[in-house]
Amino acid sequence: MISRSPSLVALWIGWLATLLASFVAARTAGTWWPDDRLDLRMVSCLLLVVAAWRGWMLLRGGGAAGAAMFWVAIGMTLGFYGDSHVGDRFWWPPFPQKIVGGIVFYGLGHLAYVAACWLTRRAAGLSGGWVWNGPIFAWQVVALVSWGAVALTSDKETGLRVPTLVYTLLVAATPGFASALAAQRHTFGWMALGGALFLASDVLLAWQLFHEAFDGIDELTWVCYAGGEMLIVYGALHGLTQLAPAPPSEKAPPKPASRAAVTPGSL
Repeated sequence: MISRSPSLVALWIGWLATLLASFVAARTAGTWWPDDRLDLRMVSCLLLVVAAWRGWMLLRGGGAAGAAMFWVAIGMTLGFYGDSHVGDRFWWPPFPQKIVGGIVFYGLGHLAYVAACWLTRRAAGLSGGWVWNGPIFAWQVVALVSWGAVALTSDKETGLRVPTLVYTLLVAATPGFASALAAQRHTFGWMALGGALFLASDVLLAWQLFHEAFDGIDELTWVCYAGGEMLIVYGALHGLTQLAPAPPSEKAPPKPASRAAVTPGSL
């Protein structure tokens, strides 16, 4: 479906172009216009929001696949609102720290991704047990260890330890549930990778919050974050396309009755 939709291809190209332009802007210290790096990154995130809703429009007649893509689009929209809040583009609702506002909206977005995965599991009739619960549990362990390695080794921002712990575990639910899907439906592997990259970006953000930033961490964070979001949108669309019923034009035409099946009594 993605390769057959010029709009989705154009949105992907626009996303990549604006993201790469933001890296150039970061190295040229705002020579284009004030806040050029942030503005370009916001545009790249907005293009993914549009792509997610475009994907929903293409699948909305596909039953559970359309419903799941709807929640992916909701999650991406909430993520964009979180980006806007952290980037001081939106001020409502006010939070004492803008990072807390971002945590709230990002967290709600990941709940939407989990809802999409749950709907997909039900529609596909996937089995439970450890083949489903194992990846979810494993990613929770990865998140807990990563959070501890970053937050508990610093005396900075101790008041944010609990909120970031809850948020990290919530973010890890996305690669967990997506990996549970991918364990039984390999077409969701790209979505699982996207969730893993998103978690990696949040670990890098936590490092900047609790420790001193190192050279190149901003670009590395955005490669993981933007790449993760892109793979969540396009990976979910790739996997859900396999669940959606084929449109009438793509269904195989009915086979004509054989001559042997025609009897004098049927004429």
